[in-house]
Amino acid sequence: MRTTHRWLGSIITLASLYAASAASPALADSSTCTSPTLTQPFLSWGDHNYYTPIPGENANVFPGTGWSLTGGAKIVTTTLADGTVSQVLDLPSGSKAVSPTMCVASNYPTARTMIRDLVGSEGVFFYVSYLNTNTWNTPKNTGQVHGKATAWTLSDPVNVQPSNLAGWQVVRFTLIPGGSHSDFQVYNFNIDPYSRG
Repeated sequence: MRTTHRWLGSIITLASLYAASAASPALADSSTCTSPTLTQPFLSWGDHNYYTPIPGENANVFPGTGWSLTGGAKIVTTTLADGTVSQVLDLPSGSKAVSPTMCVASNYPTARTMIRDLVGSEGVFFYVSYLNTNTWNTPKNTGQVHGKATAWTLSDPVNVQPSNLAGWQVVRFTLIPGGSHSDFQVYNFNIDPYSRG
């Protein structure tokens, strides 16, 4: 019996290791990182900073390419702040959205997004996971973005918290809605590299 338990334990351990390796990021290191194209997506909101979108997003559309959506998180079509119709990320309570990996540097301190509260006002919690740190398997909460009831608004900046090391760092982001009965929508989630064109 003891031998059977050890054998089963070994199988479970191997399965866990296989699952972990299968879930490793497509961008395994920072050797392929390059400076992104920067735009000013929030000019109409009075923000003149330059940004780069989180992967899986384009200007005014959230196709979700490479994102992992669970617990009811989904992409829906709706009317945006500028009146156009496009895709956004919908996050009901109990859901989670994990981005693909991207490259950031120490001068990428904050992110902003367009957000609206469909149900509830708790907002969306923002987590970071940096490759080769303890946050990779235990994402770190660095803030929360809030909207207004049914109306699109530009969130306050939320912390990306890269380290002060020189060079590129590989990160992924996790979005989790607050509240036990809530629903939030986001699009144009962008990182500010503190570069000005």
